[in-house]
Amino acid sequence: MTFETFEQAVDEAVEQIPEKFKQILETEGLEIIPRDIVPERVHELFPDRIVFGIFAGISRKHRNVFNIQLEPTRIEIYQESIEQVFGPLPTPQVKDQIVKTVIHEIAHYFGFNEKEVRERGY
Repeated sequence: MTFETFEQAVDEAVEQIPEKFKQILETEGLEIIPRDIVPERVHELFPDRIVFGIFAGISRKHRNVFNIQLEPTRIEIYQESIEQVFGPLPTPQVKDQIVKTVIHEIAHYFGFNEKEVRERGY
C-alpha cells in the first residue's frame, strides 16, 4: 500500500471515534501521526515485539505541573508493522487493525494501562 493510502486509513479510523472524544483530542491538540516505518527508538523500547502504534507523552490522567515532558504528546501508527502482520490495504482486516490500534493508543492517552486496554478488547 502507498503511504498516502495508509494515511487515509488512519484518518478514517480517527473519524470513527465518538464525537465527544474527538473534541477532547482536538481541543488538547493530540496528534495522531501515521508513520511508514517503526523508528529505531521504538524497537529499542520493545525488543522482539511487533508494535502497531505507540502513545508517547504523559496521559491526561497523569498530567500535572510537576511532569517534565521532553517531547510532544502524540500517537504514532506504524504502517510497516501492520502490513507485516496483516498484509497491504485495502483488506477489511487491515482497516480493522488500524481502527483497533488508534483506539488502543487513545485509551493510553486517557490513562488506561495496557492490561485495562486489552481487557476491553483493544
